[in-house]
Amino acid sequence: MRRSIVFGALLALLLSTGCATIASVTEPATRAVGDLLLSPEDERRLGDELAAQVQQKEKVLPDSQVQAYVDRIGQRLVAQAPRQERRFAFRFTVLDDPNNVNAFALPGGHIFVYSGLIKAADSEAELAAVLAHEVAHVTAGHPADILAAQVGLSTLQQLALGRNPSTLAQLGSAIASQGYLAAYTRDQEQEADKRGLQFLAQAGYEPSAMARFFQELADMRNTRPGLVSAFFSTHPAPGPRSERVASLIQSRGYGPGRQAILGGFERIQARI
Repeated sequence: MRRSIVFGALLALLLSTGCATIASVTEPATRAVGDLLLSPEDERRLGDELAAQVQQKEKVLPDSQVQAYVDRIGQRLVAQAPRQERRFAFRFTVLDDPNNVNAFALPGGHIFVYSGLIKAADSEAELAAVLAHEVAHVTAGHPADILAAQVGLSTLQQLALGRNPSTLAQLGSAIASQGYLAAYTRDQEQEADKRGLQFLAQAGYEPSAMARFFQELADMRNTRPGLVSAFFSTHPAPGPRSERVASLIQSRGYGPGRQAILGGFERIQARI
């Protein structure tokens, strides 16, 4: 009852300001609002529904070895996050599109990576760097924040409660057709880079793999722009990001780390 009263008062106040104001002015408070509106179970349920929509529209790579390999890397990274931020089981899914170099996260711990990104990476550590960035988005609550800004707070609550299936289907279809959720803010991207870099290093991977992969994406923009068009639709320019990550590595004194922990990355690439 107390939660309902607080929610009603807060929701009325926020809706009176308009969604644009929520997205642009009170961004730091959006996470608090998201936490109030969505319990871990609500967020998991919403993420499951959206993930199901994506998998209906997109082709999941039909290779259990590739799927298991990516999941093992992902779970190793998830284990580095603080326990209180692992509010649900994370699930990693490879989508079959060799012409798309991108990855994205949904609420509830669903992370999708396109086969084109695995092909574009030069090492297991570079793939892990991308997954670490997406894991950091989820643990920081960014996908739920983006949805709150995108569809509005009242609609978000309806989606989480399963009361608006048509909007849920439309949103899932849009995510699938775009190949991403929505563009994060610059602050959210920088936070995910910082936290993801920490997860990467703690997992034993070479931290500089993140900076290196960003630079490779910047080079690819000039040589094969079609492959990275989706990535550049939702992410800041990778050149400056590479420089910031390299500076973080130096300032934090990270060790060298390893290029491979599971091994067999080239065999996995050959299966795509």
